[in-house]
Amino acid sequence: MDHHVVMPDGAATDTQPLRHPYYPLTLDLPGYTKPTHSTTALVSTMGASIGVLLAATFYAYTAKRRRIELSQRLTALWFVMCGALHSLFELYYLVQYRTLAQEQSIVADMWKEYALSDSRYLSAVPMVRTLETITVLVTAPLCWTVAYAIWTDMHAIRHLAQLSASLLHLYSVVIYYGTEFMSPASNCRPEHIYYYGYFVAMNIPWLLVPVLLGVSSFCEIYRCMAMLRASRAP
Repeated sequence: MDHHVVMPDGAATDTQPLRHPYYPLTLDLPGYTKPTHSTTALVSTMGASIGVLLAATFYAYTAKRRRIELSQRLTALWFVMCGALHSLFELYYLVQYRTLAQEQSIVADMWKEYALSDSRYLSAVPMVRTLETITVLVTAPLCWTVAYAIWTDMHAIRHLAQLSASLLHLYSVVIYYGTEFMSPASNCRPEHIYYYGYFVAMNIPWLLVPVLLGVSSFCEIYRCMAMLRASRAP
């Protein structure tokens, strides 16, 4: 579907096609090209990819440790998914952000689709690039560390890495949401699907899940330290 500008006077604008569908409307995206893949194809591809990854991960962990608790399996699924997204999808952004608006690969089109809810990804504002750099270089390795620690039952390193990764996820989401909420002009299209479906729903898991996992790891580390201190007491 083509997007058209809604002029200040409310006049019909079918004869004035928008250069791009992103907000704010004054955003300059030199060389922008429309996505070549449909929204259905993009969402289906991403959903199917994540689904296959999670199914394979669940099977692998079950085969490796047959008596592994369900909570540990779910935690492994979370961190494998995060690690994959950070190391592949977000790494692509860091490599291609300068020309993302002109790219026409399916991954670039996924970013263009998401950018309907946050055009800062196409305009490559420094805040987004900074957060994505931290995510790819620091948070991603921590996620893989947690996944490996659960795989090998390395209890101590798991909770240190899990707490660190959870805090970084929380930090990133708070900064990401906060800067948008305080922005004088919205970077999201006005349709509810983009704000609530993309901007809110696609990011809020990285606010809620890290709280649960971070608290869990904090309590586990505290418990182990308390036991260690008690064992050293005269």
